[in-house]
Amino acid sequence: MSTPDADIRVSRLEGGLRVVTETDPQSRSAAVGVWVGVGNRDEPPELAGASHFLEHLLFKGSSTRSARDIAEGIDAVGGDLNAFTSKEYTAFHARVPGWDLDFGLDTLLDVIVDPGFSNAEVDAERQVILEELHWSNDTPDDVVHTALAESLFPDHPLGWEVLGSEDSVTAMSADAVRAFHHEWYCRSNLVVSVVGAIDHDAVVAKVDSVLAALSPGQRAKRAAPDVARPADLFNARPIEQTHFAQGWRDTSKQSDDRYVLAVASQLLGGGWSSRLFQEIREKRGLSYTVFSSVGSYVDSGALTIYAATSPDRLDVLRGVVDEQLADLVENGPGERELDVARGGFEGATVLGLEDSGSRMARLATNVLIRDRVVPVDEYLDAVRAVTAEDVQRVLGEVLAGARVCSVVGPVES
Repeated sequence: MSTPDADIRVSRLEGGLRVVTETDPQSRSAAVGVWVGVGNRDEPPELAGASHFLEHLLFKGSSTRSARDIAEGIDAVGGDLNAFTSKEYTAFHARVPGWDLDFGLDTLLDVIVDPGFSNAEVDAERQVILEELHWSNDTPDDVVHTALAESLFPDHPLGWEVLGSEDSVTAMSADAVRAFHHEWYCRSNLVVSVVGAIDHDAVVAKVDSVLAALSPGQRAKRAAPDVARPADLFNARPIEQTHFAQGWRDTSKQSDDRYVLAVASQLLGGGWSSRLFQEIREKRGLSYTVFSSVGSYVDSGALTIYAATSPDRLDVLRGVVDEQLADLVENGPGERELDVARGGFEGATVLGLEDSGSRMARLATNVLIRDRVVPVDEYLDAVRAVTAEDVQRVLGEVLAGARVCSVVGPVES
């Protein structure tokens, strides 16, 4: 019986281009992705939001396909096409019936290598992004996390809004966006990922041929952020709830402790059985939504906690959060809750392997960040190896750092 990773192959081509595939003969669908190693942390201040701008623009078409051609083509096969921008990469992906693999792959590669955005399209999409920024600024849970990130990563693009700012988006010219694309959408910065009933060598040959016109280019050189400064941030707004987030800087994607911190966040606020969900929502009814999360980057990261509550109950909610954090650091998790947290990761990983789109994204992200695909069993073994003592140690180290608190709502500083 083959292992989950037995049908995965990675090819490294001239100019640094990488292609990773997983052959699944039983799959009736094909998932295709192009991961570009540039995100908003790689943008100068005057181009803040350029990566996200390009994410929007590339689906406007190429020199041979209009945006309507792309939309009709995807709809005609019942597929889906989408993209997203993160702090460190931009991703374009499609899922189509297996017999339409060539169409899906051709479409994505075409808009990557031959974008046809005109000045008029840039101006039109600029207005869409400005509306997206306005929507985000009207959304308290977005505002509270934006302020938190700015203080966790002071004076560093990791703390910037992925969308950019109203000023930067308004001022960004079409020529500047094209130049950004030319600089970063190059062979050394691309990972193409395909999952389905495919032939690896045929996919590699097609990708290499279509992207032959791209220059090798170079990958982004990144500077690590300075240490965070303790801060209490208050944004008074006349709304019904007070939105509360706090965070600490933590380990990077390269650290061996990343698995420990992921498990710690899971048992702290990662699911229905987590401490914060049980104590804050189930037992006390203090909040409808409460969770913790970990954001990891190549050289840094952040552990964050979020909840929203009535203004007069904020102090109680904060007290419960502090109590649970202190108890975990002092006493560690119980044996059962640690088993539940580890089991949650194991189950989610295995269930994700059932979906071709999830598998494609996993392969692309692994190759882009680590230049290899971490075997599933290696990941599961690392999660299973996390002990209560590990959780105590790593949480203690993280919480000893600067704490940043962000509050949005009817509050006073």
